[in-house]
Amino acid sequence: MALLEVPPGLYRGTVEGEESGHCVCRMEVRRLTEHALSLDYEAVGDDGLQHVEHTIITASSLHVAMGEFSEVVAFHEGLAGVFTAAVAAPMPMQIRADFADATLTWVWHWAPPGEPLREQSRATAWIGRART
Repeated sequence: MALLEVPPGLYRGTVEGEESGHCVCRMEVRRLTEHALSLDYEAVGDDGLQHVEHTIITASSLHVAMGEFSEVVAFHEGLAGVFTAAVAAPMPMQIRADFADATLTWVWHWAPPGEPLREQSRATAWIGRART
């Protein structure tokens, strides 16, 4: 399913990964226009709030704002659901996003320059409250 077809609503789930460890997550998807969604993502671990992200989703790109970036970073879709960071990113990065069987997955891959990308954080969430 295309990312723009994700049903708006509040998703809750878990996060696992080499960088993230184990966390719980909350992702709120909102319809902005016929051609754009927003996704607000929070991950909370044993030490409290670990990650906050605001993403605008369009047909072929993501625009991500978060504390780890000094500016909004654009990610462009190559293969279906695979978004690669533009040149301005602080390091090579990808977001792999999918919605299938009522499950939203949001997976971050990155590595230092010159190294192959590897999965660092995988959020898996299910809708709890639908929005129209």
